[in-house]
Amino acid sequence: MDSDRRHELEENDLAGSTLQLVDRIRPHLRTIVTAIGLLFAGLAAWTLIASQQSAAKARSWETCIAALSSGDAAGLETVVRQHADTPAAGWAQLVLADSALAQGCDLLFTDRNRGLERLEDAVGRYRQLLAARPTGMLAERTVFGLAKANEALGNLDEARKGYEVVLADHPGSAAASLAASRVAAVSRGATRQWYDWFAAQKPAPPAAPAEGGKAAPPDAPPADAAPAANAAEPAAPAAGK
Repeated sequence: MDSDRRHELEENDLAGSTLQLVDRIRPHLRTIVTAIGLLFAGLAAWTLIASQQSAAKARSWETCIAALSSGDAAGLETVVRQHADTPAAGWAQLVLADSALAQGCDLLFTDRNRGLERLEDAVGRYRQLLAARPTGMLAERTVFGLAKANEALGNLDEARKGYEVVLADHPGSAAASLAASRVAAVSRGATRQWYDWFAAQKPAPPAAPAEGGKAAPPDAPPADAAPAANAAEPAAPAAGK
């Protein structure tokens, strides 16, 4: 009996405590219910947003890959503009920057003004990418590309700093050995003399050759001193990286 009596008293105490708790909560019940409702609404919204972001990321890669497959620069610009802050937009911007760099270096030997414009465009794209704080291979390729663009523009000190960043931040990477060779090249006095000479040249689009004649090509620069736009590039990652 003592045990039963003790159990009955404990139940009465528990019931009393519960009633007291309910009495204290009752004035705030509406607020509590509202807070719980907001919590669940927030969770539902977060789930929806996460799902939409995942779908948008997938669409950005689809658009980027389609543009790359067809060589559609306008399509890549669409990815950069409509899918900002996604990995696909970063790689699309890098491809556009690399393309501007290659075109600019080629044009330097035939149309100096257009070549400089394309190189400045490349520099702007690389810097825009760096401002977004890329990581991994995208960061490596961006820093390396900016260094090459600076070298092509004759900004050899800036170019050397960029190559050294690649060596320091991405040792053992696909671009590291190329960066090391360019550091050595732009540090040589002969290379700087060549760039000084080249900056003084004013190549323009060649005139149409006379009938039966051929336009003379410009003198080729030393292989180890010329802008390094054609250096081998590490491959871009698969979609979703």
